[in-house]
Amino acid sequence: MSKSKTRYRIVLESNRIQKDWDALEQEFPERMRDCKNFLRNNPEDRAEAVGRLKKLKGTYEGYLQYDVTKDDARVIYRVDKKEKIVVIKYAGHHPNW
Repeated sequence: MSKSKTRYRIVLESNRIQKDWDALEQEFPERMRDCKNFLRNNPEDRAEAVGRLKKLKGTYEGYLQYDVTKDDARVIYRVDKKEKIVVIKYAGHHPNW
């Protein structure tokens, strides 16, 4: 008998993020498809996202960053394991926080 993987639902933290998310999908369609698949299936699996996934520290401790591109497009999110959701806090080019 095979184990089925837990699937996570992707939720955007605010309406503003939708515009930025859509822009990334238009600019990098294949990479965003990979990103969405990763977030739905293994949002914390660093082995599956070698070189793309980082745990953030400081003010954003508890958040993860998935690098859509090697340069500066990224998605910042947190995982709610109990609710099986991935909450997107930021989607876009490198933020100047």
